[in-house]
Amino acid sequence: MSSKLKNKKFVVTISYCDYTTGTGGTDKFILSQQRLLNEHGISVLHICPDPDILRGRLHSDKIWVLVADGRYYTMTNTFGVIRYMKAFIESGSELIGVILHHLNNSSVRELLKILKSTDAKVYMYLHDYYTVCPESGLTRNYREFCGISFPDEQKCRGCSCLKDTTVRRTAQISGLIKRIAHRTIFISPSQSVLENWTKAYPGMKSRTVVIPHQIPMGKYKENMAPIGESEPVRIAFVGYQAPHKGWEEWKEAVKRAHEAGCGYKFYQMGSCNENIGFVHKADIDFKKDIAAMTKALRANRIDCAVLWSLVPETYSFTLYEAYSANCFILTNDLSGNIAATVKEKGNGIVSRERRGLSALLLDEAGLRKRINSFREKKGYGPLYLKDNDEIVKILRDDEKQYYVHGNRGTWRDHLSYLFLKAYSLYTYFRRKSLK
Repeated sequence: MSSKLKNKKFVVTISYCDYTTGTGGTDKFILSQQRLLNEHGISVLHICPDPDILRGRLHSDKIWVLVADGRYYTMTNTFGVIRYMKAFIESGSELIGVILHHLNNSSVRELLKILKSTDAKVYMYLHDYYTVCPESGLTRNYREFCGISFPDEQKCRGCSCLKDTTVRRTAQISGLIKRIAHRTIFISPSQSVLENWTKAYPGMKSRTVVIPHQIPMGKYKENMAPIGESEPVRIAFVGYQAPHKGWEEWKEAVKRAHEAGCGYKFYQMGSCNENIGFVHKADIDFKKDIAAMTKALRANRIDCAVLWSLVPETYSFTLYEAYSANCFILTNDLSGNIAATVKEKGNGIVSRERRGLSALLLDEAGLRKRINSFREKKGYGPLYLKDNDEIVKILRDDEKQYYVHGNRGTWRDHLSYLFLKAYSLYTYFRRKSLK
């Protein structure tokens, strides 16, 4: 493990897990951002919590995993994180910012220690509404959207998402945001997120900017031929199987359409854990190819994409992937950025009914007509999606020299640091041997 980073300039990024192994949309974005920053000569030191190591025998909210430019670097404690950051600066690297992607799994107390060790500017992405409700993503009983407001005993009475720590955790998170607001730019990936998030944090509106994750480039002109009467309509559920993504509504709708003998060919595109006999499945791994979903949608000539999220999406990657394949999109008015974009582009149907998917699919003639009408207008989607490099410009325009100051630490900090360093060497070489 080198004591130096690849590039002179570096940023520290923080999220809930090692994005090189994670499968969520946030992980996908962090991976894309790391590659983008590397291309522009900026190294990425990623920090994520690892509270349970040695098969869960050692529990601590002070333990973190460090990933340097997409490769496992070490495991350490909070004291060690600050020590490594300081060491990189002393070896000639220049810290140009801290990018806070997500607070889940992290101790607010330990995270604050890391942030207080440097005067670097903080850029906090609003990937979801975890900062408003840390338990359910704004759902009641993990099912129903419950509004943009903080949890409390009265609002959440009877909700299965409510835990003993929910209200206290929310207070810790909002307290952290208020403490770092003076040095933080909050980055919203869409206008709908800015409008929703600032309902809970109205005082942060002046510090919030909209930067979409991607920029559409060119025009994709395939998959736009009218669907013949004898041809099956190819319909895909796009994304991972979860209740808040509308998976239960999808299962009910395709079952009813299949039993009714509708002329459809069904697909599941994404992470496929649950199988439905008459639905073709395609597992998609964006870590191997960041554009894998778009390629799969195009290769399978998907006519219609179901994006039935039941919570307000902040930035749906699957939306833009379906848009890039000229798919007609079915969604509902709870889906946030998805619904807003479909209304703007006119490339789908936004249902007012949460359970409206079944009705849409059972009306085969009507759906086929709507898809063909959309195709006649030639409202092409993008040929490809380019990573938005606005964050690179923002980081480079800030020419201030930032510091990291260490602390002496307790004897426990030093002992834990040495133990984790030895354990990390074992983990590092074991990972290499498995490749």
